[in-house]
Amino acid sequence: MKALFQRLAGVALCVALAVSSAPAQQYPDKPINIVVPFPPGGADVYIRTAQPFAEKALGQSIVVHNRSGANGHIGTESVRTAKPDGYTLLFNVTSSAVMNPLTMSSARYDIEKDFLPITDFIHTAIVLVVRKDFPAATIQDLIAYVKANPGKVNYASPGLGSTTHLTGASLAKALGVAMIHVPYKGFVPGIQALAAGEADMGFMASGVVQTQVQSGALRVLAMAEGTAPQGYPALPDLMKVLPGFENIPSISVLWAPAGTPRPIIEKLNTVFVEAMRAPDVRAKYAELGLEPAGHSIAETEKLIANMVSVATRHVNDAKAAGIKFE
Repeated sequence: MKALFQRLAGVALCVALAVSSAPAQQYPDKPINIVVPFPPGGADVYIRTAQPFAEKALGQSIVVHNRSGANGHIGTESVRTAKPDGYTLLFNVTSSAVMNPLTMSSARYDIEKDFLPITDFIHTAIVLVVRKDFPAATIQDLIAYVKANPGKVNYASPGLGSTTHLTGASLAKALGVAMIHVPYKGFVPGIQALAAGEADMGFMASGVVQTQVQSGALRVLAMAEGTAPQGYPALPDLMKVLPGFENIPSISVLWAPAGTPRPIIEKLNTVFVEAMRAPDVRAKYAELGLEPAGHSIAETEKLIANMVSVATRHVNDAKAAGIKFE
């Protein structure tokens, strides 16, 4: 009898293992949707660059949807409530995914509880750009100009409560002056406003501002965070110019809704990490001045946890200073 029970237990275990591995073996058997909660031409460029490789590796088409609004909250929320089967994913930057729950009372998600990270893509260098006719040629010139014109200089950001909003607020605090914050619905509208002369300056992701800088529509004065991207090797580090000034890093991450089977998460991690290692994909990223990341699931989880810790500290400091996010 004991031997019979042992055999039955063994059969049950085999069945359980077969069932648990089934999702990864069968996945995907239909197109995969990836929601980018910002307008086209911004963060979606990062995922679209790896898209062809991933489609070939997975044997299915990938459809990228731009669903913008509320600094990324609308698109992010749509994925949170999606079926956790690996067919609806979120590609978001931490400036939205991490910051929204900290700054928006309407945000109903917790990025660490409601989503599972698949892998990180780009650790974006944040550059300080100014309109082409702004009366400052260096960061020192800009500091002098802002101090001489308190409350007259404005800075654009991709949204209220975004990391670059707080970066601008931190700069104003470090200089001891007032600057006007002008939020836009994503990086692209903010960059367009700068190029049109509607905004004076702004902290922007290096990858999405590269074209405007190369064309002369915008000028880069300093880098706020990360390794200098290609084309900016001589830029000074703003944190060295202003001791104590700290920028919040911006990382783009591919997420799945919580509850998505682990084998599917692991399969997607493998595919997209391999995509970022592929020579032709890396060459396309290099054209944008970007260095792809592609860490393991565990390493990506640690990066996000650190981001949450840093962002929480910045938001608490901003609220203590009287900054309102809504």
